[in-house]
Order: sequence, then structure tokens, then C-alpha cells
Amino acid sequence: MFIQSKTIVSAALVLAAASTALAKDGGLPKLNTEYDCHASEKALAIATGTDSDNFNSCMSDENDARKQLEKDWATYPASDRARCIQQKEYTPGYVEWLTCIEMERDVKAMRKGQPAISSSVDKCPAVRYRQDGTIVSVNAC
Repeated sequence: MFIQSKTIVSAALVLAAASTALAKDGGLPKLNTEYDCHASEKALAIATGTDSDNFNSCMSDENDARKQLEKDWATYPASDRARCIQQKEYTPGYVEWLTCIEMERDVKAMRKGQPAISSSVDKCPAVRYRQDGTIVSVNAC
């Protein structure tokens, strides 16, 4: 019994490490969105007292987001993928990951038009940007 438990724990650790390695090495991690969508549907039914078809809507959104992530995965900067694709920080979902990556892209695009240093006596915090929109430093003043 002990050996079987030890084997199962070892296999789980190897699978978790492989999933994390895929995210770092350029592959999109695989999620069990069905489980999360069923849980969401149950929670919504309890909260609202209604029996809606939230599961199909949830699965459709997650599948669409996964397809978009897979399609554009190679174009996302590694720093954005590392910041957004964190399976162990919260309950992950393809919709959340896609939203995070899109927000990173949009914020960088907005910063590109900003001066390299946006600081003056009356402006705090003073933020320095690179040309690509990433933050170099922040002085809280």
C-alpha cells in the first residue's frame, strides 16, 4: 500500500513538473476546464437559485480562448507568458490567461508613445519606460 501511494505521488509530481516545464518551454499547459466549468455552474445555481446552462457557455469561452492562445502562442513575449501563465497562483483558466496577455500587450502599446521618463516635481510615481513599453524603474517619491 505504501509503495503504491509513493508511486502515485511521484507520478503526480512528475506530471506537475512537466506541465510547468511546457509553459516555460513554449507550450501552452493543458487545463481541465470541464471541472472548473461544472463547479462554476453549480456555484451560480446555488447563488442565484436558478438552473441555467452556464456550463456550455463556460466551455465555449474557454475553448475559444485556448484556440486563440495556441494560435498566437509563439508571438507572445516570454516575459508576458511567464507573468500570466501561472497555474499555481490561482485557479487557472484560458480566458484569464488570454485576458492577462492581451492587457500586457495593450499597456506596452500605450506606453510606447510616452516619454522615456515621466517625472516632474509634482508627478509621482516617476516611471521610466523602455521603447518597447516595458517598465525600467519606478520611483515612488
